[in-house]
Amino acid sequence: MTAKKKSIVCVVLSALLLPLGAQQRQTLKIATIAPSRSAWDVSQRRLAQDWATASGNTITMQFMSANAMGGESGVIQKLNAVRPGQKAPIDGAIFTSIGIAELAPETQIMTLAVPFLFRNQEEVDIVLDAFTGRLQAAITAKGYVILGWFNVGWAYFYTKRPAHTIAELKQQRMSVSGLGLPGLTNAFKAAGFQTHGVAADKLLQSTRTPGGVEAIYTIPMYGYAGQFYKSLPYILDVPICPVMAAFVISEASWNAIPDAYKPALLAAMRAAEADFIAAQRSSDSEYLQRCVDGGSTLVKPNAAELRLMQETLERDAVAMIQTGIMDQAFYDDIRAVLKRHRGE
Repeated sequence: MTAKKKSIVCVVLSALLLPLGAQQRQTLKIATIAPSRSAWDVSQRRLAQDWATASGNTITMQFMSANAMGGESGVIQKLNAVRPGQKAPIDGAIFTSIGIAELAPETQIMTLAVPFLFRNQEEVDIVLDAFTGRLQAAITAKGYVILGWFNVGWAYFYTKRPAHTIAELKQQRMSVSGLGLPGLTNAFKAAGFQTHGVAADKLLQSTRTPGGVEAIYTIPMYGYAGQFYKSLPYILDVPICPVMAAFVISEASWNAIPDAYKPALLAAMRAAEADFIAAQRSSDSEYLQRCVDGGSTLVKPNAAELRLMQETLERDAVAMIQTGIMDQAFYDDIRAVLKRHRGE
């Protein structure tokens, strides 16, 4: 048994020795956008089991579909009580960057989505280590606690027609509003993309309709699970930016959990976080391959095309940041950390 697992076991045993009278059952209702039966879904259900074990089955998690609540915007509404003094319909949620940006704009989380800001997962991890405190402070100010923070994949462009350059991408009607953040649509429009506002529940149908959406950008897990790869069969084989996720719970719900359980619950959260991040490193390639097996084509730019793409999107980033969805000061701070890491 590893030292890490021994530590978790010790904390769990201590929690289980609580007096029976102190153990009150609590069911946490957690909204999630994880596709059913995906690696993400499997990880969060394993975490729920670990929490139940760590608390002697007194703390359980009930996961609920965010799509059934109207997406991440609808989830945010459910986190608030209908009337003062009442309990909110749900206790927490697993949000993407989109949901976090709407829940707490002060995080400036969308700055992490500037195209080609990061070169690889290692750089994402370094920046998260450097700025997690800043992000958590903005969430805490809104009355929530971040229990876990991880990257769920990298965004790729899915298109109706093959595109080897950004100029060719900009010739196709693109939707990002289906992600639920209007400011992101404005940022892409400022960069010269043909953005079209389509609701999330209408997006797939629009990609199948003449004159509808011809391009989206999403992580391969969604591209496959949402069946977008069938109507947008060309995938630009270039990871554009990381898509983050955070497990957020209301302070009221977190405070209601006995303090004796919390170390074990957080230890289980850290273990789940590590497992998911390890799985994520291969999940993008796995889901891209599933799309290819289903008939998609990976569009692989050559070295010159890739260099031009990077230069174009880095220039476009200036216009995107100026729309306000991303923060210039935060962007500069991130760049400074990355430059030091790269030895530039």
